[in-house]
Amino acid sequence: MADVTQAVGKLVVAVTTAQGTIPLPGALVTVSAQTEDGPVLYRIVRTDTSGRTPVLELPAPSLSDSLSPDQPTPYLNYTVNVSLPGYQTAEVRDISIFPGIKSTLPVPLTPSTASGNQTQITELLDTQFGKRGR
Repeated sequence: MADVTQAVGKLVVAVTTAQGTIPLPGALVTVSAQTEDGPVLYRIVRTDTSGRTPVLELPAPSLSDSLSPDQPTPYLNYTVNVSLPGYQTAEVRDISIFPGIKSTLPVPLTPSTASGNQTQITELLDTQFGKRGR
């Protein structure tokens, strides 16, 4: 893959209650990616009073690599973890970031049960290619 530091994509994480009706401020949002060299932690932030993170600029492949058909993966896949006391931790995998594009990722949190914290894991499907992300 080409040098991924040349371009950036943007991501906003919007954290709400399970029904998506009430924003959840103060949620801890961690953004990481699995690279050829191992896992890389990119950002750790908290949501604001509207339940949103600031705009997170993340490395993305250059636009020319994204448009080239000979590239096996013309984007980077990120994992977002969201935690907040009183709610189950949520993990969203395979978030694609493209150069020059701002995306919003909605993450609904489910209240914790008395039996302890569990983690909700969501894998995004790659609908363009009809397969699961890596």
